[in-house]
Amino acid sequence: MHNLRNIKFFVCYFVCMSSIQIQAQTKKLPFTKVSFKKVQLLDKYITEGASIGDINADGHLDVVAGSVWWKGPEFKKKFTYAPVKHYPITGPGLEGYATNFFTFPYKLNDDKWTDILRIGIPGTDSKWVKNPGKKSKSFNKEIEALVFHDAQKHVCNESPNLIDIIGNEIKELLAFSNGRITLGIINEDDENEWETLAISPHDSKRFPVFMHGLGAGDINADGFTDIIEKSGWWEQPKNWNRKTIWKYHKYDFSPKQGGAQMYAFDIDGDGDNDVVTAMNAHGYGLSWHEQIKINNSITFKEHKIMTNSKKDNKYGVSFSQLHALECSDIDGDGIMDIVTGKCYYAHNGNDPGFEDPAVLYWFKTKINTNGTVEFVPYLIDDNSGVGRQINTGDLNNDGKIDIVVGNKKGVFAFIQN
Repeated sequence: MHNLRNIKFFVCYFVCMSSIQIQAQTKKLPFTKVSFKKVQLLDKYITEGASIGDINADGHLDVVAGSVWWKGPEFKKKFTYAPVKHYPITGPGLEGYATNFFTFPYKLNDDKWTDILRIGIPGTDSKWVKNPGKKSKSFNKEIEALVFHDAQKHVCNESPNLIDIIGNEIKELLAFSNGRITLGIINEDDENEWETLAISPHDSKRFPVFMHGLGAGDINADGFTDIIEKSGWWEQPKNWNRKTIWKYHKYDFSPKQGGAQMYAFDIDGDGDNDVVTAMNAHGYGLSWHEQIKINNSITFKEHKIMTNSKKDNKYGVSFSQLHALECSDIDGDGIMDIVTGKCYYAHNGNDPGFEDPAVLYWFKTKINTNGTVEFVPYLIDDNSGVGRQINTGDLNNDGKIDIVVGNKKGVFAFIQN
């Protein structure tokens, strides 16, 4: 018994000393005027993401999650354009996942109504719904699904995005498909046909169905948007003929599993675009990669923002499963910030830190007078987190950026005060 008491004493001592050391290293957060009001729109699991768009063409932004949309700017009335299914948060195989991962509100034709492009579980075909705001019904009424038109087939990667990459003022679906990096684009002459443009050679091992980490940005400052993925960046050719494979530049942004949506912007204010990425969608890590030139060649230098240890962040912040990431100017200072959080039960509760609080953070990009950069983490909420898709926008037209998320905790809007 005496030896047992000694063991307990030393265990307690070392735990307490470690806690004291972490506290000593932790820097006090600078004051910020930014705060948010949490609005829970739904407490059921129906989707892995949420988005923003003017669905009913009334001039106000609405919130979309799966088959449901909430009318802005009050978000008290909700409507459906297809039957709503509530999913379990765990289950064998894919049973514990909603069939809706992403929604992208976008005008896919020339009428005044916003359409919705829906992306399901990776490996399935994407679909789009025409004018859901014109034909939706109140949430508590039974509804038959509107016609779902075919879009790009076999959409893979867990971080797709809808973005104008080739500069034709029409957004393309950036994803993987059949072992390639692809751009899915609606046919301008026939809205019922989609074209799939390959930008990489075929390699099913390198570009599998369930991959993480994908984004876009002008890396080499030539005025053309390039594509970034976890193992490097793909340079868009000038006057691309939609057939030629893009030039690949190797660099391991996230050498292991890959993280979430990736962004390129001038983080350190030196005139070239850097890259920010989560390191592992089902583990830990958040980094930004500073663009540098060696012998006139572009490469990068990693700066760790957060790891699996609180000691590695000067503010003592660490959380896992950063499965969705967005960049937006949260505090209105003209500099892009990071919004991310923990994806609650991303692998049905089998990932590191899965029982930790489902946090949502924004990281302020702060450029110091000596040219160094730090990301200051501000907690928004500890009982929501992220899914696979975050969206930001000014929901109430007050000039401030708001945030929407959808995941296994439900659907949430965070309105900036």
